[in-house]
Formats: sequence, C-alpha cells, structure tokens
Amino acid sequence: MKIWTWVSEQIVSAGQSLRSTWRIVNGSYFANQPAYDKTVVDYDLARQLYRNDGTDTHLGAGFCKPIIDNAVSFIGMPSVASPNENLEAQLNDNIQIHWRPKLQEMLRNAMRDSKCILRIYQPRLDDPLATQREREACRLMIYEPERVTITYDPRNPDLISQAVIVTKVNFPDEVQPNVDPPRGSKPQIKEHEIWEILTPDRTRFYDKTMNEWLTSWERPNPWGFVAMIEVFNEYDSSLSGGQSDLESVYPFIKAFHEVTLQTLKAHRYHSIPKLKFQVRDIVGFLKNNFPDTVDPETGQIIPNSAINWQGREVLVMDQEDDLGFIEMSSVLSESKVLLEFLIDCISIASETPEWAFMRVEGGTSQGAMNAQTTPFEKKIDRKRTMFQEPIQMICKMVTLINQQQPERVELTWEEIRVETLAQMATAVQQLVVSYDVLLERQLISDNTAREGLKLFRIFRKMKAPESEAQDAKSNFKLPMPQTTTAPNPSGGNGKGSTKNIPPVKA
Repeated sequence: MKIWTWVSEQIVSAGQSLRSTWRIVNGSYFANQPAYDKTVVDYDLARQLYRNDGTDTHLGAGFCKPIIDNAVSFIGMPSVASPNENLEAQLNDNIQIHWRPKLQEMLRNAMRDSKCILRIYQPRLDDPLATQREREACRLMIYEPERVTITYDPRNPDLISQAVIVTKVNFPDEVQPNVDPPRGSKPQIKEHEIWEILTPDRTRFYDKTMNEWLTSWERPNPWGFVAMIEVFNEYDSSLSGGQSDLESVYPFIKAFHEVTLQTLKAHRYHSIPKLKFQVRDIVGFLKNNFPDTVDPETGQIIPNSAINWQGREVLVMDQEDDLGFIEMSSVLSESKVLLEFLIDCISIASETPEWAFMRVEGGTSQGAMNAQTTPFEKKIDRKRTMFQEPIQMICKMVTLINQQQPERVELTWEEIRVETLAQMATAVQQLVVSYDVLLERQLISDNTAREGLKLFRIFRKMKAPESEAQDAKSNFKLPMPQTTTAPNPSGGNGKGSTKNIPPVKA
C-alpha cells in the first residue's frame, strides 16, 4: 500500500498560527489546491485572545480587544440613499433603531472569527411584545459559524438551499405522576440537541437527543428563500473563506507575552539584593553569631543545620572579614526597548495606530501621527466596502419580506475623523473657486463641474447633471427692491416722485 493513499490529514501550519493545523489531502503528495484552502480559524483561540483569558497569552493579548473594538467604532453605521423616499426613511430607521446593536455584533464577530452567520427573523403574530413596526423591521440574529452548516444551490451559488442550525434547548424532565417532589426542590431539566433545518419551502425541527421529529414545531416558509447570510471578513479565494484580524498579530502577541513573563521573573531576582560574606574563619564566625550551628564538644559544624536570621541586627566579625550586598544589574531597560519594538510590530501588522492603545508620547510629531493614522483610515474604508454587500443584502431581504420590490440601495458612511471633514471642506472650497474661473472663461461646462463635485463623498447624493441643473432653477432667490410712488411734499400738480423703498419686513 502506498503511504499517500491512506493519509487523510496533514500538518500545514506551525503552532504560531490561528488557523487549523490539519486539512484533508486528496490522496496526493502534490495537492491540486492551495495549502490553506478549506482551513478555518481556531474560533476558541480567537475568542480567547479577544477576552484575554488564555494562560499562555494573557500578558500580551490585551492588544486584541482594542484592535477589534476601535475598528468597529470607526466603521460606524451606514445611511441608505434611494430614489424611493419612503423606502429610504424606513431602512434608515431600521438601521439606527432596530439593527444597530446586532450590526455592531456582526462586525465584531466577523473581524474576530473571520466570519459569522446572520439570520433575519420576523416576530410571530402571536408575540404579545412585538409591535407592528418591529415586525416590519424584522430582527437580526447572530450565530457562531461552528453551529451552522450551509448548503448553496449549485444552480445559483447566491441562494441557500439548506441551512442547519444546532442549538441546545432545556426541556423539563418527565416526572412520574404519582411521585410527589420534596418541598423546595427545583424541577429537573434535560438538555436536548435540536436541529433547525431551514429550506426555501419549510422550517423543520429534529430532536437529536430523542431521535424524533418535532412535527408540532414545523411551519412553512412564506418567503421562498432562506433568510440567512454568511458574513466574511477579508475574504480570500485561496482560503475559500475569510480571515481574522488577529491572525497577523498573533505571533507578536505571543512574543510580547513571553518577553513580559521573562522580565517579571528576572525582576524578582534583581529587586532583592543578596548578602555577601567574606570570612576567614567560618567556624569561629558561626560560633560567635550562630552557636546553634556548631557542636560545642567537637567544634565542628552540625550537618544540615540552618541559620536563623531573626533578631540578628549585630554580627561579630574579625578585622579581616567583610560583609556586603550583591546587587545584580536589571535587564528592564533592555526589555523596555524590546517591548516597544513589539508594540510597533503589533501596530503595523494590525494597521492600528498606537494612540488606539492609549500610547502617545509627548514629543510625537504631527507627521508621525499622520503616518500611523493614514493606514488606519484606509483600513476602515476597506472594511466599509467589504461589509457593504451583506448590509445591502439585509435591506433587500427585509424589503422582500414586507412584500415590496427589492432593490440594491446605496450606502453612505460618515467621515472617519472630523479633521478629515475639515480638510475636505477646504479642498472643496478651493476647487469651487477654480471651477468658477474655468466656467467664467468658458473652458468647461456646467455638467463637467457637477460631475467633478460628485466625486467628493459629501456630494454623493447629487443627481445626474441634467436633473441637478433643472432642480437648481428652483433655488431660493432674494427678494428684489420694490418701486412705489410717494406723494410730492412740495405740492404742485399733484404728481408724485418715484423712490426705491425697501420692502417691509413681516
């Protein structure tokens, strides 16, 4: 038998990785797929790093939570722009009031675990706490990826043909009707593993613990599709999945933990000075200061005797004897330099500025701050583009659930920093002045100027140049001075003189 015909698993990564160290090999030494294809992130380790409760990384994993949480905070929530004003107002209300907590959880879980599963759920009609507006907005539910198995339609890879959700449900344990439970005892419960099977036609439930179908729970699916979305972070086709933002920094997190641990151990020895004796006659020194350690008959040191230092404030010594302390040189200064270097590595690998870790030196120049902030802004902009499609799909599904025509709405985001908005306003002001000069000299047309302004993020709601020019004609205009006839104070033929009298304010 050839060895490669029975090999089913192979190590593809070292221990310094968040990825699974095993994958399936198709009976061939040279696999016809990328080495890390179909591998997944170690979800438990990623969550352990985020919570900082791992024993082998707890001195360095404190950087993981700010890396994820700061990115989620700066990504923010989008706004919907649609020609349908009613739909736009409804979806914006859904995002800001009904979906905001779950959308933030979706961003956090996806960036931490490489992906998460989002499900759209509509409250039942018999739910006494659900209002009609909440039923229209629906609810978002987040599932861990290891609890859900999704199968896509081979004819349409965008549609889910079946999804299975594994949950643990506690049921009351069956009690014999003739048995009277003791007073004060709690009812016994039993945990059941329930499989919820979602298809475009029906939703069924299977009790894996009892090996029986829960027919009373079964219900039809009126929507005709499975309202579930796989949300990936940094999707890579060579992985057939997403990536965790903690993968690139994990080696530096472990290194920071090990350096800090070694420094603390070394500091324990360096902080306590050691006593040094330089004695010519050891027996005489012990007999004068510690007589319990010397045999008075033989004058020899008692084997395995211990020196008791309590109450020894004065020691009797010979003239040639010496007593002092040995102080070892500390390695904290060298460790500090190494730890600062590792912080720089963590900041570079995660594209997170050091001020996000609350580490800002007083002498840091503005240029250095911008050098750290610019990659972070590009990262946030990339994340917004990445998560735009899942949010658009949520809006489409909710619109279809409410029996409306679905459409792919446009999402707009607020500026990442206020300073950026101020700089952009200054740039727009200079650009408008340049356009004004070009228009006055008839070098460009009004449509070209409008198209140029539309490239700026703050003018994304501008319509087509023709429509914008038509709507601009109804802009507000200042009232013109009115001409009235005032009587001639000098009398004469009674003809009045004309004067410009400003309009009377209301």
